[in-house]
Amino acid sequence: MRKVAGKDEVTTMARSEALPSVDGDELEPRFRAVTGGGERRGIRLERIYWDGLGRMSEAGAISIGDLVYHTAADMPETGNLASLLRVLSFKWALSRLDAIEDVASLTNLNAVLQASPTPAVVLTQERGIKLFNDAFLKMLRHRLLLIDDVQQTARTLRFSIDTQVEEVLSVLSANRGKTLNTGFKIGLGSQSLTGQINLALAPTHEAPMLIGYISVY
Repeated sequence: MRKVAGKDEVTTMARSEALPSVDGDELEPRFRAVTGGGERRGIRLERIYWDGLGRMSEAGAISIGDLVYHTAADMPETGNLASLLRVLSFKWALSRLDAIEDVASLTNLNAVLQASPTPAVVLTQERGIKLFNDAFLKMLRHRLLLIDDVQQTARTLRFSIDTQVEEVLSVLSANRGKTLNTGFKIGLGSQSLTGQINLALAPTHEAPMLIGYISVY
């Protein structure tokens, strides 16, 4: 038996991942006449599907008319062209989303981090260290007296930056492609280490995070 989500569950889902708003005119199919392959067709689709077909045509370097023509040519005799175009547009968007999410995964982010010869960390919105690279561990070994289990020690360090993480995320979100330099402090018992760190938005879709490259310590 299929379980139907209750009101509280739907509310929780909406809060955890904001649902996009939909304007009334976005629900109204829009008529367009397109020409491709020497044939002219009149089609009604919602605006979002026309936008999707437009992006497909740009990516494939063909006109929307030719895209519709080739789609119609492969359509079964009993098929509905408008429905097929809707499905085609949505499947293409999902395939692009899958590719982007694969590139922007924590696994790939960790690979970027490990490739850096500079000590580097990934910070969460809660100001915790999510990831760190081998260069960061080497820095800790040289500058702080650590116990044998270096990786476990690194996870229990007190790491803070001079600027609030929320403020850094806000500034960098408003200035894409920019970085922000601030001070940092690492504490371990009575030991401490200070320096400067260059922060940028971490290329991950899973949650807002910062990637920081330690420049001076």
